[in-house]
Amino acid sequence: MKIENGSYEGAKTIALTNKSGMTLTLCALGAGIMSIKVPDRDGISREVTRLADSGYAKEYHGLTIGRTSGRIENATFEIDGKIAKLEKNNHGVDNLHGGKDGFHGKVFSVAVNAAADCTDVVFGYDSPDGEGGYFGNVKLAVTYRVYENENKITMSFDATPDCKTLLNLTNHVYWNMSGDLREPVTDQTVYINASRVGRLNERLIVVDIDPVTPQFDFRKPRKMGEYITDESVQRHTHGYDHPFFLDGRGLDKTACSLYSQTSGIKLEVKTTYPCVVVFGDNFTGYKSTCFECQYHPDGIHQCPDDCGVCTPEKPYAETTEYVFTVK
Repeated sequence: MKIENGSYEGAKTIALTNKSGMTLTLCALGAGIMSIKVPDRDGISREVTRLADSGYAKEYHGLTIGRTSGRIENATFEIDGKIAKLEKNNHGVDNLHGGKDGFHGKVFSVAVNAAADCTDVVFGYDSPDGEGGYFGNVKLAVTYRVYENENKITMSFDATPDCKTLLNLTNHVYWNMSGDLREPVTDQTVYINASRVGRLNERLIVVDIDPVTPQFDFRKPRKMGEYITDESVQRHTHGYDHPFFLDGRGLDKTACSLYSQTSGIKLEVKTTYPCVVVFGDNFTGYKSTCFECQYHPDGIHQCPDDCGVCTPEKPYAETTEYVFTVK
């Protein structure tokens, strides 16, 4: 594995290039993904992620999101009599992505562990009690594993709190499989292993979970843009920005995929999470899409038995895997 160190605004960066031609560039600021380059069908290295137009660490692109991802209604929740009062940064009512003090803006420690067939980059951060309004001290590790002989990345979130508390961690990386943004993501083929989708209100809070209609059914792969102008897709969100509830979870199943005929590059996403929030980059001409693997965004209110609540005896541990192939 070729490893190159650098820095971005004083935070450490690390680029790892494997023998299969994939390069992953990471940054300690936000424990985030700055870039992923993989070979296309002609062997040309292509960028398959997209940063915000204003640069890295802007608008959540590529960053670790927490303590919770998505929107928590009324910016508050209760566990065993403890009440968390969070920042109201969504329409002045709800909490979004952990607020301004979320993990996306923290500088993490960095450790590199190399083996013969893979290399791990481990980002660490100790979140103090009360940070962002959340209770409990939390010791967090975000681990990226890059494989030497295949274009595969695993991303693991491991966290141990000192009391019962809530976490819902994801990465907000934006994808475009055409390589170097050569086509809008609406022209690319999407698969999502989900027969249920969240219904949203005007603040994009999940109000119910419905069976997918044709506009939201990606169980047979099709272009993302096929129904993009439909009123049901545009309502409140101006495109896809919905939680899809997976029909199966685990690293032995494909949760979703994205394929570009232009490049021949296909991304498969596998995850231990029950939900993928699909965001179609709706305000920049559909340049890319997010597959935010996580728990139900407002699960603490709607499905508290499976929402990311963790304890010292039952730490938080979830993994998402990205696999790149060429057709």
